[in-house]
Amino acid sequence: MRAEFVGESIEVALDESKPGRPPLAITWRGEEFPVARVEAFWYDTSWGTMRPGAGRWWQRRHRTYFQVSVADGRIFEVYHDRGLNEWTLYRILRPEPGD
Repeated sequence: MRAEFVGESIEVALDESKPGRPPLAITWRGEEFPVARVEAFWYDTSWGTMRPGAGRWWQRRHRTYFQVSVADGRIFEVYHDRGLNEWTLYRILRPEPGD
């Protein structure tokens, strides 16, 4: 898989009926991408670039990441920053020929 960094704010429609409230659709640069499948999700509560123990608990990351497939075969890796209540398209994963 090739990865392309994006790092842009997005709008996300959520599936409120499922645990973790996964994305149903992502709007990026004015185009809506329906989610075909949730490939993976995880929580990040790391210190990011801070040295562990240098900050307080509220300075930790509070993100929920999702890898979701869209219709054209790309996988969007998005995250929800729970502290800021913002969604970001982190990167796009593209299958290599033969994958």
